[in-house]
Amino acid sequence: MNNLATLIKREAARLGSDLCQIVPVAQAAHSEFYRRWLALGRAGEMGYLERNVEKRENPALLAEDGEPFRSLIVLGVDYHRFDLPPALRDDPSRGIIASYAWGDDYHEIIRPLLHELDGFIRGQSGRTTLGKGLVDTGPVLERDWAMQAGLGFTGKNCCTIHPQRGSWLFLATLLVPEGLAADSAPIPVNLPLFSADAVAAGLPPSINFGGWQLPNLQSPISNPQSPPATCGRCTRCLDACPTDAFVGPFHLDPERCISYWTIESRQPIPRHLRPLFGNRIFGCDICQEVCPWNSRLPERTPQLAGLAARNERIAPPLLEGFAPESPYWLDQTAFSQHFQRSPIKRAKRAGMLRNACVALGNWADPSALPGLALALEDEAALGRGHAAWAIGEILRRHRLPQAGEMLAARLAVEGDPWVREEISAALG
Repeated sequence: MNNLATLIKREAARLGSDLCQIVPVAQAAHSEFYRRWLALGRAGEMGYLERNVEKRENPALLAEDGEPFRSLIVLGVDYHRFDLPPALRDDPSRGIIASYAWGDDYHEIIRPLLHELDGFIRGQSGRTTLGKGLVDTGPVLERDWAMQAGLGFTGKNCCTIHPQRGSWLFLATLLVPEGLAADSAPIPVNLPLFSADAVAAGLPPSINFGGWQLPNLQSPISNPQSPPATCGRCTRCLDACPTDAFVGPFHLDPERCISYWTIESRQPIPRHLRPLFGNRIFGCDICQEVCPWNSRLPERTPQLAGLAARNERIAPPLLEGFAPESPYWLDQTAFSQHFQRSPIKRAKRAGMLRNACVALGNWADPSALPGLALALEDEAALGRGHAAWAIGEILRRHRLPQAGEMLAARLAVEGDPWVREEISAALG
């Protein structure tokens, strides 16, 4: 079905996809690596990553009562708009939001595209059953398939990197029963690497992937014959991560990752990590910002209108969310309205209040005290505890008596043991 594959790619581009490649449905190349990664406890609070592992390994199992799936269409949507100006990024009074969330929720924007593309394919082939479209919400190892199809290679920062578009890509997949002409990967494959802690966890001394035998090294792979369109010897992403979230190349420990704590976690951020977050309140782009493949990319307007950046979501003033006219850090209704259709809602209001308080603590400016005083009275213990930490940072740096008085007054009435611990640590 060479002609149908060509028509599908043309239709995908018309619908707004920047990249489209096709592979046959088979076992995911790095399913063993994924199982070992889970065995190390890397999923953390992301329990969904541990469900349906067999289906993640073999997408054919996602077929239900219809025809078996034979082809997997991988789409890439470029979400790069522009590079954040340093003056904005480095302003501690502003909260930095990962660029993928500057627009509306990409899941809701790309999912209809998949439905339309499947409808187009059914119209061409005469199929009456539905394909299965997934936008990183189902059990599919998207980056494996993107790499297999030649859409990009997996970088040491675990992102899919396209040689011309960099790593600012949303990935989506569409499983269909048609046997379509497949694309072969024109880009050499970077392969996973376990470092010393993996050995301590009982993993074998070396791991074989696709014929490559990789020793368990503590340092990055150094290969003088590294082909083009790989990371080569570059380790900028690993070196730049402020929390040392990378155990080694291709091996991320989410429980040290800013994105994990500010988006996925519903728990208190560990105290020793908070100062390393700076002013990043939702996600983190550092490992992509320093990547050479992302340098000098042109500014662009996304084909899908909903992905266009909204000014109020790029780097909002931290104190804006405590203002009476729209207290979106403090009030659920205001939060839902302000972040309508935004992926930021995934972190929930209490989580975003937590994140904002950490950023305010890192700023440690006395002008933040009125807003933090409100957060110290919030209904969510998560917000109160991090507000106490932030007030403690202001107290530590400026020795303002009112900061200590605020904490002491709250301690006298606080009933949550963890919040009391945070207040006591802040006072100490």
